[in-house]
Amino acid sequence: MESEKWVIKNGTIVNPEYGEIKADIKIENGIVTAIGRGLCEEGCKVYDAADKYLFPGFIDTHVHLGNFNSFEDDCRSETISAAAGGVTTVCQMAKASKLPKFRPPQTSYHEVLDEITDIIDNNSSVDIALHLNLSSYEQIDEIASYAELGHTSFKFFMSYVGMEGAIKMGAIGVRDGIIYAALNKVSEVPGTLAIVHCENDDLIEFFQRSMTEKDKEDISFSDFAKSRPSIAEAENIHRLLYYAAETGATVYVPHVSSIKAINVVKEARKNSGVKVFVETCPQYLVLTYEEANKMPGAIAKVTPTMRNRETLDYLWECIKDGTINTIGTDHCSLGLDKKKSVWYSPGGFPGIETIAPLIITEARKRGITLQRVSQILSYNAAKIFGMLPRKGTLRIGADADIAILDLNKEVTIKAENLHSSSTFTPYEGFKTKAYVEATFLRGDLIWRDGDLLKAKTGKTVLRKPLE
Repeated sequence: MESEKWVIKNGTIVNPEYGEIKADIKIENGIVTAIGRGLCEEGCKVYDAADKYLFPGFIDTHVHLGNFNSFEDDCRSETISAAAGGVTTVCQMAKASKLPKFRPPQTSYHEVLDEITDIIDNNSSVDIALHLNLSSYEQIDEIASYAELGHTSFKFFMSYVGMEGAIKMGAIGVRDGIIYAALNKVSEVPGTLAIVHCENDDLIEFFQRSMTEKDKEDISFSDFAKSRPSIAEAENIHRLLYYAAETGATVYVPHVSSIKAINVVKEARKNSGVKVFVETCPQYLVLTYEEANKMPGAIAKVTPTMRNRETLDYLWECIKDGTINTIGTDHCSLGLDKKKSVWYSPGGFPGIETIAPLIITEARKRGITLQRVSQILSYNAAKIFGMLPRKGTLRIGADADIAILDLNKEVTIKAENLHSSSTFTPYEGFKTKAYVEATFLRGDLIWRDGDLLKAKTGKTVLRKPLE
């Protein structure tokens, strides 16, 4: 079905490639066909974006659909939440074991990709790219064939080896032989990259060994942070980047949370020339463990955990200077009933709908330009994961994925107003000045002023290799 023709006029375009400009955008057949002033409106619907800002649709680099609910249900509910937040593309951590018909995690993705894409194409309201979770030599041997199909990024866990709770979530920790084999293969297949969760299980076990059961029952978030210190993250990243330098692989380190970890990356980039991209998350940019302590239960539990105020400020400096490349949410949907105990509850919480309002609001307070925000929330992800120039920018020929924001309207975040199937948010009560008024997906106006106008319009994004 052909998309409607639109002219979005009178807005300020926030383009990651050349900054802010006052211009109109014309949309035909789902793509941007003209940018300028006084564009012909004949035969087009008109959206008056006066005093509003037009961003390329935001890209959430890191989501977990289907961890606690069915994959189909999360594709429906969580992508509506994405649309409400101006997020037009999400990158799903795909797991062979998290489908209606169970398969072992080591199953070849050639057996399940059609099923995954069918679920996405029939349920999602935004576009979804896949990071394939791999955990066996056999899957690694198939990396080239996955890339040929348009799936070029692969997720591995250096942590959680043998941990039952993680295995249930499809997070299969692997030992160094698998990691090295994967990096070696990635280095051989042009345009592919490895995404590696880095936390050293053995170090964490050492820091937790003195804790009693009573300690675990009463643990605070500050104590939890001490039980998973930044050295555990930094050491794993150091080892990963050594392997990456040895093999020549391109790697992407998700949810980086600490000063030590960032400094390891800086040193490796400088001294070994390793090609490494860094992602952090909103929780590390707006929350500390002190603030998490004030929340009921385990609402803010996530791993890696939040750090202190000094670390939070340092991460923002790394966004400003380009050390950090992207921001992803690590979003997952689960019930509040699962978030009672800091020690025993699973990690994770929803964040897909609040990422852009939170980051834009905080970035402006810190003097970071909207162009830089557009780079870190859209352009860089599209470039790293092979979606540019279709996604991540506003140029002629790009997909007309557009988020229209009112940067003067103050909104207080409340879980009851969000659209995830989760019934809570760790950002309850945060005030933002970045209201998502409308969201276009490939030329379709799918969200406007709190209403979903078109559902199930999303598609699986097949990608070209990273240049």
